[in-house]
Amino acid sequence: MPYHRLYEDKKDHYSQLLLKRCLHDRNPLLVKMEDKYQARQIVEEKNSCNLPKLYHWSDKTHKIPWEKLPPRCVIKTNHWSGEALFIMDNGKDPIAGIERKFKPFSRSINRYKIVRNGRDQNGGFWPRWRIERALKKCLTKDFPIPLEWGASNISPRGVMVEELLLDEGKIPPDWKVHVFHGIAGFVQYDIGRMDAHSQAIYDLSGHKIKQTNSPWSQANTPDDIISILGQNKLDELIEISQKLAEDIDYCRVDFFLTNDKWVFGEFTNYHNSCQPQSDEWEKLAGDLWLSRPA
Repeated sequence: MPYHRLYEDKKDHYSQLLLKRCLHDRNPLLVKMEDKYQARQIVEEKNSCNLPKLYHWSDKTHKIPWEKLPPRCVIKTNHWSGEALFIMDNGKDPIAGIERKFKPFSRSINRYKIVRNGRDQNGGFWPRWRIERALKKCLTKDFPIPLEWGASNISPRGVMVEELLLDEGKIPPDWKVHVFHGIAGFVQYDIGRMDAHSQAIYDLSGHKIKQTNSPWSQANTPDDIISILGQNKLDELIEISQKLAEDIDYCRVDFFLTNDKWVFGEFTNYHNSCQPQSDEWEKLAGDLWLSRPA
């Protein structure tokens, strides 16, 4: 990408430090954390966070044991979901808040397919054989950004099926904690992932951090997250994220809040593929990363 360049005058910026990680950091833990299947083992060993149920894993075949799966689940590959992440929505009632339109040839910005009765949210036809074919193709494709060393070196590749996490019948928003040297730095909150995506960041007291030139919309994000979580839940989120990321200099740890419980989503070590963030984000995260504890 055009921003995959090193600039001496920005060497302390967060996105530049991420790029240096891509170029030079060969910590094998990066591969294990990026692997969606092996990441579960890390969480299990830490014994500090809930995991979505694992219904199926195979690094031998792309075939799915459909008859053994619940009506709702998430199907993906462990190395890169790409165009092959499927949210199966065949419960009695459809997932709330999902707008369904008949646009089978739409190139929607949302690449995830929410499949109900063989059709995705745009009306695209997804029978079981076609889903398996997409998974097979994805398994043969290398991660699209080789620069992200940890993600591009995952092996073996396989297909996994996990529990679909819902909260009050809806897909919950994303909570992401950026952890530096085992200490939480700030919280990222993403809403509207399936329609109008907005994003904001918050300090550890729950107050929104002003961003003057964020590349992402901040529309409809609250001024504080205490009003949503409460202090105890925010403290719990911070504590869990620090435990999970204590063995690496920097990581973004993703969670969902469902049924009043924090559930692990994934580790992300190359946030937005090193794309520059707002000036405020770049300075805050850069300073936190460079300020190594004594």
